[in-house]
Amino acid sequence: MRTLDQILTKKDYSRKTPASLFYKDSPLWQRLLTISCVFFLAGAGLGEWKPINTTLGGLPKAISLGVIGLAVLYTLFYPDETRLREIWKPTLLYMSLMAALFFWSMVIWIESFAAVSSMIRSCSKLVFQSIAILTAVALVYLFREKAIDLFTISICIANTAIMLLSIPGYGLAASLQSLITCLVTFGDADGYALQLEIHDLTFVFGQMVLYYAVFAPHSTPQEKRKRRRYLLLCCWFFLVGMKRIAIPAVVLFILIALLLRKRKVPSWFYPAMGGCCILFFLAFLYCVRNGIITALLLRFGIDMMGRDYLWSMANPYYEFSITYLGHGFEYVDTIIAQWYNAGLLNQAIPFHNDILKVFVEVGFPGFLLWSGIQYVLTPLFWQRYADQQTALLYMCELGYMTVTYLTDNTAFYFWSAMALRLVTLAYAMERKKPPEPKVWMPDSRQEMRDRIRILMKEV
Repeated sequence: MRTLDQILTKKDYSRKTPASLFYKDSPLWQRLLTISCVFFLAGAGLGEWKPINTTLGGLPKAISLGVIGLAVLYTLFYPDETRLREIWKPTLLYMSLMAALFFWSMVIWIESFAAVSSMIRSCSKLVFQSIAILTAVALVYLFREKAIDLFTISICIANTAIMLLSIPGYGLAASLQSLITCLVTFGDADGYALQLEIHDLTFVFGQMVLYYAVFAPHSTPQEKRKRRRYLLLCCWFFLVGMKRIAIPAVVLFILIALLLRKRKVPSWFYPAMGGCCILFFLAFLYCVRNGIITALLLRFGIDMMGRDYLWSMANPYYEFSITYLGHGFEYVDTIIAQWYNAGLLNQAIPFHNDILKVFVEVGFPGFLLWSGIQYVLTPLFWQRYADQQTALLYMCELGYMTVTYLTDNTAFYFWSAMALRLVTLAYAMERKKPPEPKVWMPDSRQEMRDRIRILMKEV
């Protein structure tokens, strides 16, 4: 029986009890979303295991479409206009790069009457790149700044699974010995350690090391502990992958980030840095074409591992000129296949120089589009969308990847492209500037008098 106090107490009928366990942002729903996204990403990452990759190629990457599907379902059931407003501009910026490459390639194909097979291969690559970008956007849409940690957990699970699945082929003792030898000798990989040289995921761990070392939140003891754990995990998998060019690149940009993190720089600083990068690329291409880079590296006894041969073979296929229009996106794969079929190459490997690859494929105007969007327009966007810290994070992540662009084929790697977009976007969600409050200002004194007169009449 209710007491008098209970009878007289007015019930608050404005508070609504959720009718379902799956109301928006319920713990159960969020947990289910989290597990599903980690499952999709880890499953897609497992496709980087060499036996699967050799058999199925890039097909397992399509599993990451599940994350996009979850974001679409979440939007249909729980529309969130605020979140959509937050991500539509970054999404448009990201996809503008794909659109620029596609439309410029269309111009080249129409002008040169390119083969249909080249167009299909190009469009296929652009589709996979778009999936990577949209997966990153979807993950940030669902989890905002927490997306970085979930992404890290997913790729750690995938890499751990690959390590465990590779052990039976070599035996536990031999695997440990191979791994220790690789770490001690800084890259003398053989057997099991060579199997763990997962190019794409390893470069991604470099991005994550950079983020957790400098930019991850560390205000509270809990955040500091979490940051240390993720940093140790990422460092471990980064070292296991042993990409020798990536390790000094990460260290370099960690130092640059620490140097600039607390400095207030002019608004033009980061776009200007991007412009300098583009000028450097053009100088680099000139030196590559004329053999200056090769001569310099050989003079210091640096083993180019066949890159000099590939770069010299590419010379007849392009001109270092502002009038050079290119052959279309993914054209390099065509000439590599031709060289391989002609017996000029033992393996159908790309240039190991994405700056040269992009220039050969899309020419001088297309190269300026590709580099201008990434190195000038994007840092300018992040500076205005969030703050200078976000622009610094993006430039450091991109700078680290740029080092790999010069010596490897990472510019269009699926996971590297996804991480580059995801980390900056998720970080920006936390640091995004709130909209400035709108204050009404009269255009003239007469307008002010009229406004006061109207208000007085209303009173």
